[in-house]
Amino acid sequence: MAWSADMLTPEQKEVKQFIEKMYSYDPDTFEFGEFSKKDGSPFPRNRVPSKVGKYQPPKKCALLSEFFESAIIEKKEIRSGLVGCEAPDRYPFLSDDNRSSVTRYEEIPAPYIKPPVVSGNRAKVEVFPAGNKTISNPPSFDLGRNLYFLTKFENGWRITNVMIHTKWPDLDDGTHNCYFSLAKPANDEEKKEFPKHCR
Repeated sequence: MAWSADMLTPEQKEVKQFIEKMYSYDPDTFEFGEFSKKDGSPFPRNRVPSKVGKYQPPKKCALLSEFFESAIIEKKEIRSGLVGCEAPDRYPFLSDDNRSSVTRYEEIPAPYIKPPVVSGNRAKVEVFPAGNKTISNPPSFDLGRNLYFLTKFENGWRITNVMIHTKWPDLDDGTHNCYFSLAKPANDEEKKEFPKHCR
């Protein structure tokens, strides 16, 4: 079923645009902290000119805090007085080679974002980062799924937790393996999203 933007409520649109914006940045910027040497701007997805990036940890920290609550941003001291930040993985299916624009051999797909579920100041949204590439009939989302949990604060929506599935659907394959990780321990509401064999 094709979802048209008109069918979304204003809150759903807001959350969807927030997630689209987060995925609009190239991994060179969002994951590796590279910004334009010329004007310090972030790189859009798949549009990184060669040899023009400069590693800027403070800018990366600032960018990540536009999307994630500080509790799930990992801070590490790079050297005295310089702190780097890491956020939960947006692309669990990508190899390191395909993350960097220097070694990437195919474009990073636009994610497939399902209509968000919004309830008051909380929301959750399913994102299939591999996009429509593997969507067949029946759908095959075997390249993973990210389930984002968001809360609306005074400064806007922020991601407060994320469930990263490296394999989706996460079905009981007899190995007792659960193919997901969380940015932080799940609350009771988030635990409801665990696949049945993982509860």
